[in-house]
Amino acid sequence: MSTAELDTIIHKLLPQVLSDPDLGDGRVFTRLHLNHLWALSCLHAGECYDEELLADRVMKLLPPDVLLAQEVSTP
Repeated sequence: MSTAELDTIIHKLLPQVLSDPDLGDGRVFTRLHLNHLWALSCLHAGECYDEELLADRVMKLLPPDVLLAQEVSTP
């Protein structure tokens, strides 16, 4: 899967993941958000890819008003 395809999926699914009340208030992107986004994106794409690639792309695409938890930004 190309980076552009992955970015498109992230843009589509990220608002859904951030707004899920079971995952928090959406102001901080946590490992739980990352795991949920990874699972949804694998289902959406019909294939799975490296979770570290997703974490790298999310760090670049996360809205500026959402903080990134330290646990996500470190491997």
